[in-house]
Amino acid sequence: MGLHLADSPKGYYARLGRAGRAAGSVMVPTPDEAAREMTEAQKAEPTSITGGRWPRFVAGGPDEVRATLEQMAAESCADEIMVQDLIADPDVRRHSHELLAQAFGLEPGPAVRSQSSRI
Repeated sequence: MGLHLADSPKGYYARLGRAGRAAGSVMVPTPDEAAREMTEAQKAEPTSITGGRWPRFVAGGPDEVRATLEQMAAESCADEIMVQDLIADPDVRRHSHELLAQAFGLEPGPAVRSQSSRI
């Protein structure tokens, strides 16, 4: 499912490329919408470090994402990582944040805890 979710940001940037000056009206597509709209090359864009090249989008299972982010941080001497996600569904986005927090051994923040207690 993780790689399927990567179609949303890939599709978003594909839409931006087609929108030109109307980019302000571009919405994040669902993974299914994005898959229908993207070229094969856009779909095949790597989501992990490949051949020493960093990806534009990082996706995969929690361990793979953590390893990719840690390698990128080490290679760039970064001391923090900021995550911007483009997952259209808020519940799926929240779950993605929970998985990422768990992969790094972090406790979920108050907003995630309060949402999780309602489920």
